[in-house]
Amino acid sequence: MYLDERGYSVLELIVNNPAISGKEIENNLGLSRKQLSYTIEKINDYLLDNEFPKIERLRTGKFVVPVPVLEEYQKQEVVSENTIYVYSENERTYLIFLTLFCSKDSLSIYHFTSKLDISKNTFLTDVKKLEAQIEKYELDIIYSRQDGYHLVGSEYAKRDAMIVMIRNVLKMPNGKAVIFKTCNLEEKQVRNIKNEISEIENKLQIRFTDERLNELLYILSLVLIRNEKKRIIKELPEEFQHVAGTKEYSVVTEFAKRHQITSATERLFLAAQIQISNFHGFQNEVGQDENEILRVSQKTIKEFEKIACVTFQEREALLEALQQHIKPALYRIKYHYHIEQSIKDMVLPQYHSLHMMVRKSIRFFEEYLNADFPDEELVYITALFGGWLRREGIINISNKRKRALVVCANGVSVSNFLFFNLQEMFPEIEFIKCLSMREFDKYQEDFDIVFSMVRLETDKIQFLAKPFFDEKSKRKFREKVLGELNGVILHQIEMTDIVNVIEKYAIIQDKSSLMKELKIAMGVSSTNYDENHHHKRQDQIELKTVLTKDMIQITDRHLQWEEAIQVVAEPLLSTKAIAKRYVEKSIESIQKDKPYIMIAEGVIIVHAGVEDGVNRVCISLLTLPEKIDINGYMMADVVIMIGTPDVTKHLLMLSQVNEILEDKELLQQMKEAKKTEDILKIVNREKEK
Repeated sequence: MYLDERGYSVLELIVNNPAISGKEIENNLGLSRKQLSYTIEKINDYLLDNEFPKIERLRTGKFVVPVPVLEEYQKQEVVSENTIYVYSENERTYLIFLTLFCSKDSLSIYHFTSKLDISKNTFLTDVKKLEAQIEKYELDIIYSRQDGYHLVGSEYAKRDAMIVMIRNVLKMPNGKAVIFKTCNLEEKQVRNIKNEISEIENKLQIRFTDERLNELLYILSLVLIRNEKKRIIKELPEEFQHVAGTKEYSVVTEFAKRHQITSATERLFLAAQIQISNFHGFQNEVGQDENEILRVSQKTIKEFEKIACVTFQEREALLEALQQHIKPALYRIKYHYHIEQSIKDMVLPQYHSLHMMVRKSIRFFEEYLNADFPDEELVYITALFGGWLRREGIINISNKRKRALVVCANGVSVSNFLFFNLQEMFPEIEFIKCLSMREFDKYQEDFDIVFSMVRLETDKIQFLAKPFFDEKSKRKFREKVLGELNGVILHQIEMTDIVNVIEKYAIIQDKSSLMKELKIAMGVSSTNYDENHHHKRQDQIELKTVLTKDMIQITDRHLQWEEAIQVVAEPLLSTKAIAKRYVEKSIESIQKDKPYIMIAEGVIIVHAGVEDGVNRVCISLLTLPEKIDINGYMMADVVIMIGTPDVTKHLLMLSQVNEILEDKELLQQMKEAKKTEDILKIVNREKEK
């Protein structure tokens, strides 16, 4: 189903001004009442078809627009006081908590029912739900006639819960205004705190991400409110004691003095909020911690290159990006801060093999921390490496396309991943740069479109994008963007279904060409995006499909390392999987660069670059009677050669190789094998698990 121009115009009017009446739409677009009713029906059919809730039309002629529809189709922030917006049950619990946290007065049921415009029974139900939410913080809500409703529990736990509530409210429509109203904040005070945060940034020579800047602004504002009420943190977890003496602590001490905060625990808490914050840029003055993080980051990248058999061309830029993400992540792990709304479920299903390689590479940071890296944090590093792999595997094409910016309020990992995800999703658009919101405000160069995670003040075409997409949401988002750029929202047409119908009544000579011609004729897509994604799913090469009997050799000859590489390459050369120069480049790399390519005890993986004469994903294996010297810096008795024309196509295969090599018993069996069939059994048996 598709939405025509009239339907799109009505939808645009409603989502950008939910307070508009049906009569106003009729006058605006010159429609009759009957035409508008018919169009609303079509819009709702379209929304349901795309798994969105319907827009309700009230008897008053006004509309109730569900939040998911606003988030997907709205082009400008709704600021009208007349806008009909009903808080959801979860949203009400956030506001009840913040009211309890900030209020200086005794709070009765009437206070909440009037403020939230809900009944007494609804409020009591909401309180029970909130109590269940804050139980994990060991907090409770108590009521007494004298004191009304109030929070009970440690001050540190209340702050912990407050931070989560602030994040949730900021995601609501007009979230900032809601916080101002709920917490009775003063514009002047918040403006002053924003200036003080800028001073902190300047002194630390960093720039907080836009998302974290917004959070910090209200976290600090509410901390000051608690201090005014003499609600001081009495005790912090032991890990916080290490904050004292850091640069962040020194800078925050000045902030605390200005606001007459004398408590040492309060200062430690404030400094920790700075340390766990995602930021852009890196300090020029490098302390001991930064030196250690730099060293461990370098080792992590080298380890990933070794495991994934890739060489990053822009290693310094990747190193800087990794440092920017890893420092606050280490503090979050250290202080047991949890990332809310984990992206783990969005990343792992599509990038499991890559994630496993990152998991192995990150072991140096786990040793540094003396703690495990939780998946909730690790997936962001997986996203960073995944984005970098795409970045180095993408070739920019024609400049005659529309030019787009990507604005991301999150940290560097998510920003990079979103940028390269969009690049892949829209090959017909030229993506220029990924910017923070503050960088976007100062950006002067020409562009046509902006993709952002938050609403921006711009007269350019803008689309709200989520950082991670599954295949279904990719299709829907691509359809929405291209449809809107062309003035019509088209529903994805499955060409395979159309061709199957044609095939019932006619003989098709060339099905592939017919599908392409139909797509062009119907204006569905001017690119081969769908085919690319179909092939991409097929590109996940399994080890057992490429490491066949012909690719395995067992020799009892005593070879020099150069000879061993030439021997292991023979089956790949004979099948034209690689060219001769690929072998030469592999040997040259070991001679000149001495890369550490030992992936397990006595096992090396030899490879060259994706542009050095490799035609398809391939692998061969050679076992030797004893370990041989590899150019004076490694000893190996198993030589594996791999090749890939793409920086990501071989990752599943490599992950499966790693699984085998990590099993010491299987590795020993491989080394002792007398027949190629024995090694083949190990490969296939491992895959059957």
